Amino acid sequence: MKQATYRVCFPRFLAALLMGGLSACGIDDYLVLYPVLGVPDVELNTKASITLALQEESNYFTHFTLYYRIYISAVPLSGRITQGDHSTLNATLDSDYRVFLPYTASDTTISTSVGSLFGNRSYQTLTLEGPAIDEVLSRNSIGMTLTLDFMEGIIPVLRLNGAEYRLQRSNGGGLFNPVPTNRYFLNTLELNTNANATSGVNADVAPLSTAAEVRYTYVSFYIVGTGLDPNFSPIYSAPTFIAVLRLPESF
Repeated sequence: MKQATYRVCFPRFLAALLMGGLSACGIDDYLVLYPVLGVPDVELNTKASITLALQEESNYFTHFTLYYRIYISAVPLSGRITQGDHSTLNATLDSDYRVFLPYTASDTTISTSVGSLFGNRSYQTLTLEGPAIDEVLSRNSIGMTLTLDFMEGIIPVLRLNGAEYRLQRSNGGGLFNPVPTNRYFLNTLELNTNANATSGVNADVAPLSTAAEVRYTYVSFYIVGTGLDPNFSPIYSAPTFIAVLRLPESF
């Protein structure tokens, strides 16, 4: 079973105060956040759903986090995207997937910050137009089915428990200035040009290494259980891969 474990070591009196008598310093005490158990249900390359099921809930769990990265491509795939398609779409997509694969394996124990793992590969955290996504995907969402809908002709949305929210790309908390400024997940000239795929503009976009007159864009999604330890430092579950979806054309 894949799970994240983090060693927490306190002086004896502080451990007793904060955690109700955990073992003294020097003994391995572990905080565990279980990953999402749901198996993604993917329709072509336009929709993915996953049930936010956990093997066991943790008192330290606070919400689910979705990580994503967009990839520019010269290839217009229309069916469900498999691992074998990644290198065809964009070499960086294939490389990123292979880096994350050991951490999504069922027998993996995470001993590093998942936030850093994804950040080092230029993945960003998904946001929504309107409400804070951490509140939408809070522990109250456990057991619900999350759907990412990228059907052509709509602005991509997240659906959960009968509610619908437009997806928005991250701006890194103000660290970069993505274009188009509406930050929707739509394939536009501003989004699919290599000139904008920089750390100061579209830091969430991987450029295309070859020339192409017509360009398409695809997005890769992972979901992670997130929480806080007794020191209020973030902790994470192992990531679960959801899908690679194609961005609808701008309209």
